[in-house]
Amino acid sequence: MRLDTESLRAFRAVATTGSFTAAAAQLHLTQSAVSWKMKRLEERLGATLFRRDGRELGLTELGRELLDHAERIVAAHDEAVDRLQRSQLEGTVHLGANDELDAVDLAAVVSSFRRRHPLVQLHVRVGLSTELESDLATGELDLALLATIAPDADDHVVWTEGLRWVRGPEPVWERGTPVPLVTFGRRCLYRPLMAAELERVGLAHYVAYEAPSSASVVDALRAGMGIGVINERGLAPGLVDWAPDGVDTALPEASFVIRTNRRTRSAAVRALVEEFEHDLRGRPADGRSLPA
Repeated sequence: MRLDTESLRAFRAVATTGSFTAAAAQLHLTQSAVSWKMKRLEERLGATLFRRDGRELGLTELGRELLDHAERIVAAHDEAVDRLQRSQLEGTVHLGANDELDAVDLAAVVSSFRRRHPLVQLHVRVGLSTELESDLATGELDLALLATIAPDADDHVVWTEGLRWVRGPEPVWERGTPVPLVTFGRRCLYRPLMAAELERVGLAHYVAYEAPSSASVVDALRAGMGIGVINERGLAPGLVDWAPDGVDTALPEASFVIRTNRRTRSAAVRALVEEFEHDLRGRPADGRSLPA
């Protein structure tokens, strides 16, 4: 009998998350792929690994015993791969990242890159996409993961997602009064989109609140400071769609891209681009929806 590492990895994910769906999301697999791996694993062992108690998914006695082995086997495998894949690349890389990228995703990619290339000094700066574009142009950054409405021909598109007009749980605008806007500041990527549509329908508006971080913008929206546009990943409890009569709330998609400084395309920069593309490419927003 042979137990392959990837099946044990999937088993560990299901056991620790308590859900085939959550395990699939964690491993970037389909739910059917995870289910198939678990079925094959149980067939090889000749016994069941999971038991259901209503909606709760638990482990059988054999499942609990296997989990202990799986933890050690997967950890040993990953440690060996990390050590064997360590490169001799050297240099310094200045990376910029948009604030709308999930901090966990960013940390995972950066940590993986550091393990593979321990001789490369990596400096990370988080900021607005428009600011990162400027820093690339001046040479302060070697590459950046940023949001754009119109990707350049040389951009590496990692994923695209929709934009939404949103407000807090309580109405914050009455027709006949200026629309209060919540933005990411004067260089906000979405501010021109908001202004153009409101001006098209003849609605006066003003900036009621501006902040450079996604968390601050979401907090201001939930607190009733005004109306804003955010990407689908930024949707959070306490936000609802804003769709007043007459306003076309359809917005273009935002593309999250890797953009490099053409003057500093070192081997270390190319390696980091590959790391981002491998770990993040095509990753969709998590499907969150808002009440009307």
